[in-house]
Amino acid sequence: MTGTSFLGADLTGADLSGADLSHALFLTQNQLNTARGSASTLLPAELERPPHWR
Repeated sequence: MTGTSFLGADLTGADLSGADLSHALFLTQNQLNTARGSASTLLPAELERPPHWR
């Protein structure tokens, strides 16, 4: 998802498991906190993996 803009995106319940978000644009911690993900989901360095992700 390199270069994908998440500006204003509602990720509530979205399954981001295994996605490479490391170069996503305008992705926020709040967006991640409402989504689902996994240990294999790659995140930008400035964001933290939500505790509910496995």
